[in-house]
Amino acid sequence: MAVAIRSPVTLVAAPAGYGKTTVVAQALQAGDCPGSAWVSLDAGDNDPARLWTHVAAALERAGCVLPLVEPSRVLGRAVDAPPTLLVTIMAALAAMPDDLVLVLDDFHFVQSPERHGEVEALIQALPEKAHLVIITRSDPGLRLGRLRVSHDLAELRADDLAFTREEARDLVARTGVDLADDTLVELVERTEGWPAALYLAALSLADRPDPDDFVHRFSGSNRFIGDYLTEEVLSRHPERLRDFILDVSVLDRFSAPLCDHLLGRGDSATILNDLERANLFLVPLDADRTWFRFHQLFAAVARSELELSHPDRVPDLHGRAAEWFSAHGLVPEAITHWLAAGRTHDASALVHANWLGFVDAGRAATVLGWLDVLGPGDDSPPAHVTAAWMASLVGDEHTAARHLRALEGMDDYGPLPDGSRSVESATTQLRGLFGYGGPLDMMAAARRATQLETDGRSAQFAVAQAALGHAHYVQGELDQALPPLRAATRADRAPGMIRILTLSLECFAEGERGNTTRARECAEQAMEVLDSRGLGATPQASWAYVALAQAQADAGKSDDAMRTLELGLSTRRLDNAQAVWGPIHHLLVSARIAARLGHDVLARDLLAELRQRMSRFADGMTAMQARADAVRKLVNDHDALEMIGEPLTERELDVLRLLQGSMSLHEISVELYLSPNTVKSHARAVYRKLGAHSRADAVRRARHLTLI
Repeated sequence: MAVAIRSPVTLVAAPAGYGKTTVVAQALQAGDCPGSAWVSLDAGDNDPARLWTHVAAALERAGCVLPLVEPSRVLGRAVDAPPTLLVTIMAALAAMPDDLVLVLDDFHFVQSPERHGEVEALIQALPEKAHLVIITRSDPGLRLGRLRVSHDLAELRADDLAFTREEARDLVARTGVDLADDTLVELVERTEGWPAALYLAALSLADRPDPDDFVHRFSGSNRFIGDYLTEEVLSRHPERLRDFILDVSVLDRFSAPLCDHLLGRGDSATILNDLERANLFLVPLDADRTWFRFHQLFAAVARSELELSHPDRVPDLHGRAAEWFSAHGLVPEAITHWLAAGRTHDASALVHANWLGFVDAGRAATVLGWLDVLGPGDDSPPAHVTAAWMASLVGDEHTAARHLRALEGMDDYGPLPDGSRSVESATTQLRGLFGYGGPLDMMAAARRATQLETDGRSAQFAVAQAALGHAHYVQGELDQALPPLRAATRADRAPGMIRILTLSLECFAEGERGNTTRARECAEQAMEVLDSRGLGATPQASWAYVALAQAQADAGKSDDAMRTLELGLSTRRLDNAQAVWGPIHHLLVSARIAARLGHDVLARDLLAELRQRMSRFADGMTAMQARADAVRKLVNDHDALEMIGEPLTERELDVLRLLQGSMSLHEISVELYLSPNTVKSHARAVYRKLGAHSRADAVRRARHLTLI
């Protein structure tokens, strides 16, 4: 195994009970083994934000530094805007000076084809010093054929992990049992070397007067043997301990306080200590031994026994578990147990109360998964509101409209679990923020939302203010847009994505007003929110990237601006999760930046897509059309300039922009990291190409040609 984990990719695939995790852990503890980052997965890791956040955290614990953008340096030459989290992980692995093993344990829980595609991308980008180990009960949905052909894949299967006769003898001997050679052979053959069954057999054989006879008496498949032996182990313990195991088996993880609540007792800590001393498949989950789980095979058999012997207890146990998890703010576990208890109403209530927090943490996929499990049966107003929000966030306009229609006539219903004062407040926030009905409807809805949501301590206040500021910006009313945008940004409970939206819009507005200093500050703050909330992998992050690109362009950092711009465009293309206005603003600002920096082909392409997207709205688009026309004029002026003379280079444009201010040529050289002589040469070239005779004349001609 120590050799296998040095392969680029190692696949350890075998059913439960084959010691997959133990074998890998032991190999990683060898003296000559590389450092490791271990990620234990569960069903929640089908959510991309959760999966890659867990991977990033494990890598950082292992000493792999994941770069974050320092706001004070975002305008510097050497710092690019941060990529999505997965790309950041790839870059961090490539920068590791020493070998590192990344372990993805229990990968069978990850069923999402999108997550499989991301893992494949990670595999393709693995640097030489990085190694990936995938531990799974079944073959993952990954395309590993290329790795097999190139001998870059090491595989360990059940046959490789099965115990030999000598290993089985050592295991049985550790329990003080002495088996005859033929009996030992029979035991290995019956279990096919299955480590879990052999361990259970060893526990069952202890203290038996005739262990050989016991071995001769059982037969069947591995699963049958596992069930039989587990039941044998359970039957040999006091009823108090056995009942504890059966009841607690409904939990994927547990602590003493949780068990006390579940069972209505106060001695769970003592029982857990007894179970751990008895080696009854209790696995500690933290260094303090506060949280535990049972071995999965043992838990499955115990759960099966509970359902057979006490089926009436199962819903009640799940309900009590849900109560405890809910009271302690562990929402995903609480929802899981409410559903298992058959209490979908309670599960639904938790989803509707907490969806915004999970979306704000970048876990929209988790909320969508809950809604999928709950199904269409919940016809309550909160259910329609949550579904409308989630549909809007993923760009599903038709589904959002269907849920909004279902809410018609329910304006006074409220308050809602998510904090909205009423259904009317929720629907006006939705209409105002996403603007499917166009600028005029957006403005009317946003104004009404701000009238309804007046509590500055609520998230809904921030949403309503953001919607109003956005509506004013769309209509070119910059002075009216800035106060609500700033109010939304300052709100204590403003969701991270709302702060990114309002700071980006303020950056655009201040840029149009010529206040480049404040625009840059807004871009920096948007990037701070992006990094601190871990939202770099979300499509909405493109707002912050394009704001940063604008600030970099204003500062004359052309190369940085174009790199950031391309990152923003790539992020926006991830999916259509920005509905209508996100792409419109992104295309407009990107086209403006591209045109200013002389990338006219890119600017024309962006303008063409912008024209198509804006064409759906007829009214209230005067300001937006004027903005687009200004960019087209800039591109056309470049064409005219190229026809009458030599075009300016990107670096000459950088110098030209800084000539507008009061900086000396020496100060401009420091700002652009160029020598004074180089700046003087660029300035002379600018004067010559523009036919200007002085600095002021060059600036005047450039403004006439809308070059600056």
